[in-house]
Amino acid sequence: MDNNNQKLNKLRQLQKKYLSQLPDQISTLNTAWLGIIHDKSPTALNTLRQLTHNLTGSAGTFGFPAISDEARELENCLNTHEDIQSLDEAALKLIEQSLRRITNLSKLTPDNPADVKPSSAQLSANNKDKQLIYVIEDDPLIAEEICTQLNYFGYQVQTFPTTEDASQTLKERMPSIMLIDIELPDGDLAGPEFAKLFNRYSMVHVPIIFISARDDWQARLAAAQAEGSAYLTKPLDFNELIEQLENLTSHHEPEPFKVLVVDDVLILAEHYATVLSSSGMDVKTLSNLDELLEQLSDFKPDLILMDVHMPQCSGLDAAKVIRQKNELLSVPIVFLSTEQDPLKRLSAMALGGDDFLQKPISDERLLAAVRTRAARFRKLRSLMLNDGLTGLLNHVTIKMQLETEISRSQRKGEPLSFAMIDIDHFKAVNDSYGHPIGDRVLKSVARMLKKRLRKSDLIGRYGGEEFAIILPQTDLKTAENLLHDVRQTFSQITQHCHGAQFSCTLSAGIAQLKPDDTTDNLIKMADKALYQAKNGGRNAVSKAL
Repeated sequence: MDNNNQKLNKLRQLQKKYLSQLPDQISTLNTAWLGIIHDKSPTALNTLRQLTHNLTGSAGTFGFPAISDEARELENCLNTHEDIQSLDEAALKLIEQSLRRITNLSKLTPDNPADVKPSSAQLSANNKDKQLIYVIEDDPLIAEEICTQLNYFGYQVQTFPTTEDASQTLKERMPSIMLIDIELPDGDLAGPEFAKLFNRYSMVHVPIIFISARDDWQARLAAAQAEGSAYLTKPLDFNELIEQLENLTSHHEPEPFKVLVVDDVLILAEHYATVLSSSGMDVKTLSNLDELLEQLSDFKPDLILMDVHMPQCSGLDAAKVIRQKNELLSVPIVFLSTEQDPLKRLSAMALGGDDFLQKPISDERLLAAVRTRAARFRKLRSLMLNDGLTGLLNHVTIKMQLETEISRSQRKGEPLSFAMIDIDHFKAVNDSYGHPIGDRVLKSVARMLKKRLRKSDLIGRYGGEEFAIILPQTDLKTAENLLHDVRQTFSQITQHCHGAQFSCTLSAGIAQLKPDDTTDNLIKMADKALYQAKNGGRNAVSKAL
């Protein structure tokens, strides 16, 4: 073991020892405080001053800056009073509040920290669960309903009746978000007070949504001062809550850019791949152009980096072939070449290229060009391909994707299922509650589908209240079970409108791809099965045989 590791282990052991002694230190502080308020003891005041001074230095040294900061404020307060007689009522109140905060902070310290001062990145990566929600709510019925509704959208929920119960769990596992009631058994504003302490202690940012039956200025101000990300009033509108959760959890790192490098010189292709992958991109290399279309279909790159001069065919001719396929018309192609003639470069751009980089190219220039083009393509693709209301694939795109998946399924001999879903009696929802509420129902279907289905499944808004789902590598029976789960889950989701509550149901039709099926045939079979489910009473799944 080298000296650095020995030193680190030594520091960890010392911190562990300090943690074991911390409860006694806090207890001694509070005992001295009792001596001041009950016995008016001058000795107790000096003891409290000395203990606070010790805590200020030791807590900071062993990795607990929030406790150290609070102890320093208390020490400064005590140092302004020379004797017990100078402690007026206001001073006594300040000392009591500071001691309470120190005590609460000590309860948030981890039992067995992995390091003296772990970095935020380490904690975030190792200790924070993206789908985990903590709910601090003392009303068991409300806590249970929150848990039930969030489970439908794929969130894991853990509930706590008090802040003390939550504190112990926070030492072991960080959630993605916390929902905290304003009023708890600890006090009228116990939720925001706990949030303030947590924010001071925690090295990981966890967004906090406050919930409350209160809608007054003081409660909202306390939530704002505790850095609350949102404030929702009871009874909870779960559509609004889910929207807040999505907004707060959508700031995770985006998916890595996917780049396909096409170059017949393998060592160059590997170099480009190494440069791009080292910056976090997902890169595949290809030297055999016979496999190009298959790779594009399977890998679905955000950008193609391609050499112009290759023995099988030129990069320009390869670009022409790529642009023959509608789904590949907008994928950026960045050419690499030693070509210096500006007219030939312009010709390359006219044939479907988006940029022309001259070899040799610096790693920095390569990264900048690829990153800029890929980011722009991803943004434009999202605007072109996705439905504006739900964020799902739009009608044209889901049909194009189905055509692609059918081709891949037939090429590889894998099963493929396709489903059409319709919201039952959706016109009645619009007529009874208005189109804005109808839009919220559509969005809740979209959210639930994205949460309940697999990453490999493709989901689109086919039109109106109709949705389409492509299920690659899925046979009819598996698809039927999956859609039954979706149907049952959605029927239990509570919808809200001006204090009223209602629920909706779904009907679905499923078809499995047959060897000679076309895109239109598969859609017709699924649509016919959907019609059967509607005719059979709705809230059902029917399959085409």
